[in-house]
Amino acid sequence: MDADLARARAAIRATTGDLTVERIAREIPGRWSIGQILEHLLLGFETNVAALEKALAAGTTLASRPTFVQLLTRILVVDLGYFPRVQAPNSVQPRGSVGADRVREAIDEALVRLDTVLARAAERFGEDTPLLKHRYFAALNVRQWRRFHRRHTLHHLRQVRARASA
Repeated sequence: MDADLARARAAIRATTGDLTVERIAREIPGRWSIGQILEHLLLGFETNVAALEKALAAGTTLASRPTFVQLLTRILVVDLGYFPRVQAPNSVQPRGSVGADRVREAIDEALVRLDTVLARAAERFGEDTPLLKHRYFAALNVRQWRRFHRRHTLHHLRQVRARASA
């Protein structure tokens, strides 16, 4: 597995390994629960996999040229790891699609699929070719997608740790 995705996977396991299903599922008024945060990560991985598989099947990338704001946002988030407060796109908002008892296993499986499809995309299109549109960043290449998923995971795991210790 790629180093960025392996680091994300290891961090998820380390952060959630001792959490009970009840703690993961515990609702928090006005905020996402631990389970909802984990589901959000899962949906991000799965959405990326589906879009990459679509691009591979079509034999073409689904990238767009970034605007100046998207370029700056990409630098802030992907390169520097700063996550401004924005609303998650609807496609990755938690909706109860996976239970607290299964979310960790589902994330692990999704990360393996993501690693595989990113490797295929790198082989097909090249490591540096912008691949897919992203709402906030426009197009990211393979390395940027891997780095984004690592940084995004670590960002949300800080929230998981805070909720777990509350």
